[in-house]
Amino acid sequence: MSVAEHWIQTDETEDVAGSIRHIIRAAQFVSEDAQEWKWVVMALHSALQGTCVCHLTTTATPVGAVTKRNAGEWLAFFEDSRTNPNAKPPKTHLMSLPGLLKAVRQPYSAGDRSNVAGIAISDSELSWLCRFHEDVRNQFVHFEPMGWSIEVSGIPEIAKLAARIIGEVLHIGYAFRHRERAWREEMQRNLQALALIEWPA
Repeated sequence: MSVAEHWIQTDETEDVAGSIRHIIRAAQFVSEDAQEWKWVVMALHSALQGTCVCHLTTTATPVGAVTKRNAGEWLAFFEDSRTNPNAKPPKTHLMSLPGLLKAVRQPYSAGDRSNVAGIAISDSELSWLCRFHEDVRNQFVHFEPMGWSIEVSGIPEIAKLAARIIGEVLHIGYAFRHRERAWREEMQRNLQALALIEWPA
């Protein structure tokens, strides 16, 4: 018996949109199943990271969202490939979420350098999101064989903060410039829904 092959097509922008939709879906079940908080956290992290990547990446993909060293490797590859048909691209090493957030705060951080001001993330918000990355998301990803208590009372506020950051990137325009207007309008509606989720008390 043969198994039919199924494929999906996606890209970095659709991954962000899908992550936002999944936060909204998973939030409906956290009061029934505490394990759903894991998927809220994972989708929140994915949406934030993906948005930063879309905002920072230049037309010389993936330069802009990768580590400084990796950017140098990619630029060297692009130069070499102009005359060497056998040039091999390096592996991509994206910055971690804390590095991405620091980068988007900088003026002219968009891949086309169109934003005079950086994305508005205060020092305290950055510190909060870094703790979210290191202490919550990483613990879920690299789950050790142990019991673990996690405070989830701050997750709703992180969701609101993420909705604001993603919304600002969406407004700047560069990150999602290839998506049609209806797609961008749907993302805006989903961001509004994300910010207004009624989480369990």
